[in-house]
Amino acid sequence: MQTILLTAVGSAAADAARRSYSAAGYRVVGCDIYPKAWNVTSAEMDAFFNVPPAVQADAYAQALLDAVRTYGVDWIVPLTDVEVDALCGRKEAFRAAGATVCCPDAPVADLCRDKLRMARELDARGLCQVIPTYTPDALPETLPFPLMLKPLRGRSSQAQAVAHSRDELAQTLRLREDYIIQPFLTGDVFTVDCARDARGGMVTLTRRELLRTVNGLGTTVEICPEHPLDAVCRGILAHSGVVGAVNIEFIHHGDGYAFLEVNPRFSGGVGFSALAGYDFALATLRCHGGEPLLPPPAFRPMTMAQRYEMRVTAGG
Repeated sequence: MQTILLTAVGSAAADAARRSYSAAGYRVVGCDIYPKAWNVTSAEMDAFFNVPPAVQADAYAQALLDAVRTYGVDWIVPLTDVEVDALCGRKEAFRAAGATVCCPDAPVADLCRDKLRMARELDARGLCQVIPTYTPDALPETLPFPLMLKPLRGRSSQAQAVAHSRDELAQTLRLREDYIIQPFLTGDVFTVDCARDARGGMVTLTRRELLRTVNGLGTTVEICPEHPLDAVCRGILAHSGVVGAVNIEFIHHGDGYAFLEVNPRFSGGVGFSALAGYDFALATLRCHGGEPLLPPPAFRPMTMAQRYEMRVTAGG
């Protein structure tokens, strides 16, 4: 029996991924920065341990290398962007220890995480509609307020802000040095779960997010088979050289779909795609194991929603 290490098991994707891997016959080990009793999924792992925050990249990577040896880990599946940042440049060290890290290689992951560079590359190649994107030192003379400010390598809508005037813009720019600036657009967010294998085979599935949390997690979604964004995402995957499962987000504004970002790991809502008929958690193992992707089924339009449960995890 092979062993999978799921990181950040308190994150949104963890429960769906654990269920998929357990049902497929894998032993699933999990880790998180928080105690086991603080999260239901942590207690459902075959084994669980704590790790330092992934922003402490050296200590975090060493904790996972120790776990590879302790638990006989064959696969590591990082579930958050900051963990991809910590692990993508260390894949060879883990491979030498016997474990495959299921995230893009460092140059691809860095491109995905750099919102400004990715937007400029996609725009230059005409691969999709891109929101005009500025840096604080290169703003146009006439600013189209309101403006959205995002950290260059941000995640989960953290530290995003909206400025409605030059005074608000100046105040927000004092908070951090890595903001990019875009016109603030309104509209429905579309998330596309994507996988690309090493041979160039691709599977995509688009969903419209009807309800979302403040940090960008879809809780009620509409599955959109054969959506125009599927073809757009295949172009983005081919250009960026992604191998593995990622998700790409767009906002439907006016008559078009404007690119938001590529997240170099599968989405927090990956369970929706599994319920719709394609398991991207399992697909990422095939991609990083050098196997071709399985063909998708004929997806059907449907609406899905998730709910939360309360359980006793300690004492009681």
